[in-house]
Parts: sequence; C-alpha cells; structure tokens
Amino acid sequence: MKVITGQVVAGEDKAAALRLRLRVRQQVYVRDIAIPLPRAGAREWHDHLLGLLRRRSITALRLTLGLIFLWFGILKLFDASPVTEILKHTYSFLPLKLFALALGAWEVVVGVGLLMKCVLRCTLALLWLHMTGTFVALLLAPAFFFHHGNPLWLTVEGEFVMKNMVLVAAGLVIAGHDVEPLGERKQADAYAVNDDGRGEESLAYRKR
Repeated sequence: MKVITGQVVAGEDKAAALRLRLRVRQQVYVRDIAIPLPRAGAREWHDHLLGLLRRRSITALRLTLGLIFLWFGILKLFDASPVTEILKHTYSFLPLKLFALALGAWEVVVGVGLLMKCVLRCTLALLWLHMTGTFVALLLAPAFFFHHGNPLWLTVEGEFVMKNMVLVAAGLVIAGHDVEPLGERKQADAYAVNDDGRGEESLAYRKR
C-alpha cells in the first residue's frame, strides 16, 4: 500500500492544515494485482505433448487394434475363447469348431496386418467384413442380445457386440490417416525422390 502525504501551504490555518494531512493520509491507493501467466516452458511442454499425440496417436490406435485382433484370434485357434458360446447361439447352422477356427485365423490375419502395417487396405477391408458378421448375429438371434426384444435393453452379449462399433470407427480413422490415395501411389511409382528432395524419373519412365 502507498500513502500519499500532504504538504502544508504557507498562510493556512494550523487546524485546516492538520485536517488536510489527516484526510490525505486516509487515501490509500492499492496497486493492481498482476496474475502471472503460465511459464513459457509449460506452454512449450503442452504444445510438444499435443504434437506428439497428433503424430503418434494413430500409430498407437493401429497397434492396439492389431493386438486385440491377434489376441482374440489366438484364443479361438486354441479353443479358449468365451465367444464360442455366442457363436453356438447365433451361427448354430454352421459347424462350430470349424467356424471358430476359421474366424480365429481371420482375426490373426487382421491383427498381423495391422501390427505390421502391410497390405493395410485389404487388412481393413477384412476387419470391416468381420465386424459386419458380428452385427448380423444381432439379426440371427435377437433374443440372445436384447431383453424381451427391446433394442435399447442390451444383455451382456449385446453389449459385447455393440462395442464393436468403436472398432469399426477405429478402422475408419486408421484408413483416413495411413492408407495412401491411389493417385499418389501412381505418382510415386513414376518418380523416385532423392534425399535432397529432387525428383528423379524412374527407369521405366526413362525407357519410354
């Protein structure tokens, strides 16, 4: 706090000067309180973390999704998957063990394709086709997935199937970021890029 003192003017009455001093001394000026902004270092760390997430989050999504499919597929191949009970109620017209093995092999292929990021376009197509099969199960045995036929009242098995919508959306995100357009692929085949960034014609292009 800052107190401003007054100054006696020559010729003024002593009593008036005293009252002036008391009045001035009662005037208190409070400094503005400055709220410190976050340190530049904290902002830099925040932006660095955000940039890291933008660069690596899709890779993390692809790897975790591939791990899930690989894990589930191996369980089916070793006849240790709890999903076998669902298959029994929904695809009863198919040979259970053979169907479970085929489904397990399918999931292993999808998992390996996602983990290795190879033939990603075909891998994601297999993923979506597999997810379509899981939703078809809702139509084949609705009483098994919904209480009293109410589509909003899910059973445990119904919740297990409906969560696959998240896997479908994850596949869409991966496709949007990791699958290169066919036009760019053709252009990359026609031109090879040096380390210094200059384009070189491919040998096939030169022979034309």
